Amino acid sequence: MTTPIRRQYLDLKKRHPGAILFFRLGDFYETFDEDAELVARELDIVLTSKPMGKGIRVPLAGVPWHSIDGHVAKLVKRGHRVAICEQMADPASVKGLVPREVVRTVTAGTVTSEAALSAETPNELAALVERGGERALALADVTTGEVRVASGLGAVAELARAAPAELLVEEAGTG
Repeated sequence: MTTPIRRQYLDLKKRHPGAILFFRLGDFYETFDEDAELVARELDIVLTSKPMGKGIRVPLAGVPWHSIDGHVAKLVKRGHRVAICEQMADPASVKGLVPREVVRTVTAGTVTSEAALSAETPNELAALVERGGERALALADVTTGEVRVASGLGAVAELARAAPAELLVEEAGTG
């Protein structure tokens, strides 16, 4: 039998596949299971375990809430996507399980932490769409608000020139 907090974590993790889930518990952001093993290895922090039900212990690695931005920046620089889960109510005012939600997902193209950015290089997120032989490109830098678009042959040339931090491409058959 697992605990309510474990079920809450697993539900949030299922809704954010492929992302490392940092789960806020009091003054820490904690990771569990495979995420904990990965985070401990990538950040060189202690891997421990936590009881999560009768006879159930799961791997755990956590960081203090005030240091989350630097840790997220390191993980994103290493190619990982990170989901940040916050407590949506003051635990002192809640009876039972504290409601939690993922409030942001950080990727190479959406990172805003100064620790992960360079003043000399734009940090652009690009989206490329191709339909009926036509191409369209949108580039956005979330740190400055700058947005550029290009189409046709200009889209390919602009993409080659821009070297975005992250490129989103439509999956075949979804357009």
